Amino acid sequence: MRSRGTTHVSVIDAAGNAASATVSNGEGCGEIVPGTGMMLNNMLGEDDVNPPGPHAWPLDQRLASMMSPTAIVGDDGSLLVCGSGGSKRIRTAVLQVVSNVLDFGLPLPAAIAAPRIHVEDDHVSFEAGLSPAAAELLAGLFDRTTAWPGLNMFFGGVHTVQRAKDGRLSGFGDPRRDGVCLGGE
Repeated sequence: MRSRGTTHVSVIDAAGNAASATVSNGEGCGEIVPGTGMMLNNMLGEDDVNPPGPHAWPLDQRLASMMSPTAIVGDDGSLLVCGSGGSKRIRTAVLQVVSNVLDFGLPLPAAIAAPRIHVEDDHVSFEAGLSPAAAELLAGLFDRTTAWPGLNMFFGGVHTVQRAKDGRLSGFGDPRRDGVCLGGE
């Protein structure tokens, strides 16, 4: 079992209840709550959410997070539940999968497997699979470019379940982070 990092679980049960939970140890602090097996995180030490460092955080202020557990309920009763690990790339990964499903009508496997793009400051990163024209356009817009060869865990792992308007359930675990989908009665 890994002692660090972020993971996500998306659930819709037979009664239609849904949960989207992203949990993180960050780098882990090495402390386990007695009797629980739960490691405390050290998010104050994560430079992507707290650049000044753990000793510079103001008292009585909540720490922001990149985590974006998401549940979208459609007017027709449909439901899309997703989330991801991936530090600064969580929000862009979740947004791209949601857009692929809702805006482009892709089924979950295609929506999740589609090549991802992430922009941070003057740096664009993208996965293989973009058209050559799109890759060339992105490279021309940013000072720094990283083209990743294939799917990569750098771009998160958006684990997703969906209830269609007819009540049919489907799910897909992102292969970028060894995601799985389980279902049953």
